[in-house]
Amino acid sequence: MSKQDLPVAFINVPYAIRYERVYLALIAGISAYGLTPTAAVRDPSSRFQLERIYELIASSQYSFHDLSFVSLDRRSPQTPRLNMAFELGLAVAVSRSAGANHQWFVFDTVPYRLDKALSDLGGIRPRIHDRTPESVLRALMNVLGRLTDRPTLSDLLKVYGEVEKSARRIKRGYSLDLFDTKPFADLIFAASEAAQLYVPSLA
Repeated sequence: MSKQDLPVAFINVPYAIRYERVYLALIAGISAYGLTPTAAVRDPSSRFQLERIYELIASSQYSFHDLSFVSLDRRSPQTPRLNMAFELGLAVAVSRSAGANHQWFVFDTVPYRLDKALSDLGGIRPRIHDRTPESVLRALMNVLGRLTDRPTLSDLLKVYGEVEKSARRIKRGYSLDLFDTKPFADLIFAASEAAQLYVPSLA
């Protein structure tokens, strides 16, 4: 199967420095499961952002939504970040449309918090992590365990290590911001190469 034929997975995380390792772990883990990561940063066009994001989600077979960034920001007027929850709503709508082939998964850092914060998700079990790479990768193993490609935790951590090295090179070389178009493309490339090296079923 060529890279163009691999199932696509949309990543929905806060674009904040404290979520860099979550972002990198999702890129690494998704790639190690034989999927191709995508995200809003992949499409830099000037089209209406909502349209771009909807099309990215609609063209994906999977989406991963981290809803753990619920605190108010410090700038006036203080507001919560609603983009992640909104993008989850788009994914739910896509998954329920006629002929859809889309599965979505929710992540958080606090058990049962979403039962209160987003009660419409009642019955959906968010996967809990503590923002460390290993905990994110373990959460991915729990939601993707039915796929044909089943890397071990050791495999996943090796792929993550290569993605983290790539992130350091990017920061030294040309961009301190990993949440941008070229860094994202370079991280995906590093993850794909590492996945083929460390995951036997992808070799």
